[in-house]
Amino acid sequence: MIGLLRSEAFKLRTVWSTWMLLGITAVLTAALGSLVGFVPRRRETEVLFPAHGSSPWYDLVFSVMTVAIDLALVQGVLLMTGEHRHKTVTPTFLAEPRRGRVAGAKLVVACAAGLVVAVVAGSVGLAFGFGAVAGGLGTAARMLTEFRHVWPGVAAAAVLFGAYGVGLGALLKNQAVAIVVGLGATAIVEPIIVAAAPSVGRWLPSSAAQALESVTANPAVRGGFGGGGLTHLVTWWEGALVLLAYGVVLCAAGSFTTLRADVT
Repeated sequence: MIGLLRSEAFKLRTVWSTWMLLGITAVLTAALGSLVGFVPRRRETEVLFPAHGSSPWYDLVFSVMTVAIDLALVQGVLLMTGEHRHKTVTPTFLAEPRRGRVAGAKLVVACAAGLVVAVVAGSVGLAFGFGAVAGGLGTAARMLTEFRHVWPGVAAAAVLFGAYGVGLGALLKNQAVAIVVGLGATAIVEPIIVAAAPSVGRWLPSSAAQALESVTANPAVRGGFGGGGLTHLVTWWEGALVLLAYGVVLCAAGSFTTLRADVT
């Protein structure tokens, strides 16, 4: 198994899509942070955009690091489906005929890749925060406190969304379809289900990720923007188990169905 893990990690390091995804993570975090952080303050937007340099302002700016979660999902999908797309899956399965072990190795590596994506987003967000500090050491200390409220939960969710992406890729196999289904469900389908049936929506991946993010969230902003609460969410550890279950179950299903199909 150690050899498989090393092999999958080597593949991930040597494909251009990995580095492009990390670059996209950095650019998106910086761009969204600038857009949210320096939006002109007006009376009608004071609730959504707090005073520059305040604790809620830093929480809002650092919240853009959540882009790492969706990009970790994409990384997991690419890790599983890339070999099918580029026709390298045959030698992989010849080297290790037990396809479930291959899927398991990809699952572990995808979790590590999700953490790397979160580290990139966190590094850019932290650099942005330091660049925005104008009040000396006291302001910097407050900024670091707010960063600790946001990033750990984002990192944990990104790790498990990497596994979720591998599961989707294993089940669907087609790269474009798996990405569209994963991102489309997160951005469009799941919010509708949460609004219509919160008791059901709380067990969906995006809500589980929210629950995981909230474990270190600042209580002052945990209720979200506009005063809305997060009472529909499961606990953070339930969210972690839900996300892990999605990745493992989908990966297992793919191993017994799609991955067993002829690849030549």
